[in-house]
Amino acid sequence: MKIILSVCLLVFAAIGALAQLPAPSPQRTAVYRGCCGRRVPKRVTPATPNVTPQTAAPAAPDFFVGEAKVDVTKDETVIRLAMAQHASVLIELPANDGPRYIIPGDPEMATVDEKALERNKRAIVVRPGALFVAPPAKIRARMPMATVTAQMRSGLVVTFLFYPVEDLAQNVHRCVLSYNRDEVVARRRAAGLPVNLDTTTQERRNETGQSAAPISISVEPTDDAKPPDKESTKPSSSQPETSPKPKAEANAVASPLASPTDPPLLKPDGKANETASATTRDALARAIKKPGQFKKWTKPVHGLSLSIVQQSDQKADFRVVLIAVKNATTDTMKLTPSGPDLLVEMLDDQGKPLNIEPVKKLHTEVSDGSGRISASGTVYYAIAYSSPVLGVHQQVKVVVGQANAADEPASITLAINRR
Repeated sequence: MKIILSVCLLVFAAIGALAQLPAPSPQRTAVYRGCCGRRVPKRVTPATPNVTPQTAAPAAPDFFVGEAKVDVTKDETVIRLAMAQHASVLIELPANDGPRYIIPGDPEMATVDEKALERNKRAIVVRPGALFVAPPAKIRARMPMATVTAQMRSGLVVTFLFYPVEDLAQNVHRCVLSYNRDEVVARRRAAGLPVNLDTTTQERRNETGQSAAPISISVEPTDDAKPPDKESTKPSSSQPETSPKPKAEANAVASPLASPTDPPLLKPDGKANETASATTRDALARAIKKPGQFKKWTKPVHGLSLSIVQQSDQKADFRVVLIAVKNATTDTMKLTPSGPDLLVEMLDDQGKPLNIEPVKKLHTEVSDGSGRISASGTVYYAIAYSSPVLGVHQQVKVVVGQANAADEPASITLAINRR
């Protein structure tokens, strides 16, 4: 028993000794610090390099130098070009248009090379005059010293202002004009201005009052622009011309199909004129009696549909084409007074038109001279014309327009036998 008690006392004494021992403190992580304190970095400003101030570049001139390509978007355009003494400026025009009238300015300032214009009617060559001299270098402002105005066959008016320069490298050696002739014609027709000046006749000049100024250069004068003195000086031409005129006038009055607005006959030979007028009257009479011969009709363009019949026997030096114009609408329609027109159209390899030239009409007969077509009605034309010489890429087209859509006429192409 005593042994058991002594063991218990030892156990309790050991437990008390353990309870009196101090608890171990938690271990701290060692922190290593440098010998120097923390430094705040200074703000570094980038060093600006020493740049020498450059002189301001001179302003670009308000005129073309070197080579110029101009897109014409207005009916009246002013083009400013640089030209140097002892140089020249070549102005190229679109293939389907060309100058009709050229109005040069002072010849001592600038001249138009007429000989070059005769060789190439799609280009204008301008040369400086004796007084066309560049101003001193101290004078920065440049002013135009010469002007040339050109009106194209489409009616487009372009004014060229020439600025004198000393350096030949600044001279505009070539200026190319780019525009759409159809758009120009449409804008001028909408404004009531004359168009297609290459097809003008005396009748159209009376309507538009268009005439060439005496100081202008007419590139291609028309037949009616020739002075009448040459005809009056011929001793033998006056007598044969006067003798057949009463017969032709009597036939025109006697025929109920003759139109009072027929254009004058262009051939000076009275017999040829009488033959053309008689042939067209007979052809028109057959067309009215047999309307069923017009079988192939074009799709209506602004209400107009066309069909043609060509004469098969062509013994004379002219041809006759019958044209039927149908009104596909339910309203009365008014035609343009100058139609129908015959045009020679040149096409490229893709079939797009490149150039258009008019065909001279010898005589025209119409079934209704009022110029109007009733609703669903048809008007017949018989036109005698000089047969043109055609190339492989050329064709003859008949064009008829109405007054409310003159810029988009209806057209049909004449069949050509190329065997």
